[in-house]
Amino acid sequence: MIELMDHQKGPAEKLRSGNLLRGGVGSGKSIVALWKYTQDCLGDLIVITTAKKRDSLEWQKDALGFGIFESREHSHYGTITVDSWNNIGKYEDVESCTFIFDEQRLVGYGAWVKSFLKIVRKKDKTKENQWFLLSGTPGDTWLDYAPLFIANGYYRNITDFKEQHVIYAAYSKFPKVEGYRNIKKLEAIQRAVTVEMPYNHHTERHNEMVEVLFDEVEFKDIARRRWNPYTDAPCKDFAELFRVLRRVAT
Repeated sequence: MIELMDHQKGPAEKLRSGNLLRGGVGSGKSIVALWKYTQDCLGDLIVITTAKKRDSLEWQKDALGFGIFESREHSHYGTITVDSWNNIGKYEDVESCTFIFDEQRLVGYGAWVKSFLKIVRKKDKTKENQWFLLSGTPGDTWLDYAPLFIANGYYRNITDFKEQHVIYAAYSKFPKVEGYRNIKKLEAIQRAVTVEMPYNHHTERHNEMVEVLFDEVEFKDIARRRWNPYTDAPCKDFAELFRVLRRVAT
């Protein structure tokens, strides 16, 4: 069994279904989420992540340390399934399982968000799924948090959220967000559903300046004449000119 690091223990104890676990790259969000699953062990484990992380098998490798396998005969808990956000619609009808939404992409109100809400909000409370969101950058605006707040029951739907908080520009030809009202309520909800996991890397940056010699005469001649010596033709635009100058300088 993998042991949690000191900075992971507090967030792991605080983490509850419906929470957003927020931590930087390398903080070990996946380890904390897997540990939490082994404590509650609700059904099988389904991880929704990026296609790149799905194909790299990162989640399966981390799960091995907790005795979680893809095959039921080997797993000490439920089985683990790892899929990409593009396939989230396949899991809308899954019940009584645990979902981990990694590198969450729940911005706006498109197909992914609609599928997500169907997964986490079941009419039959006895068949609800346990779920967690993992992200280092959960949102830039309050509208980005709307799906998470709706999923936790603070708002009925996106329309309810907008009516309570979004201020639109008065004379715009299209809906343009000008600001938000009732900010204190939004901040209180954000604190209630977010578990922070700060992590200070014990590394120091050491800068070393290396002087690189190059043909200064040729560099200045190309800049003056705008001529590409590699194709023996004039540079078509500034982009090509800078590519040539960079090539000469390196």
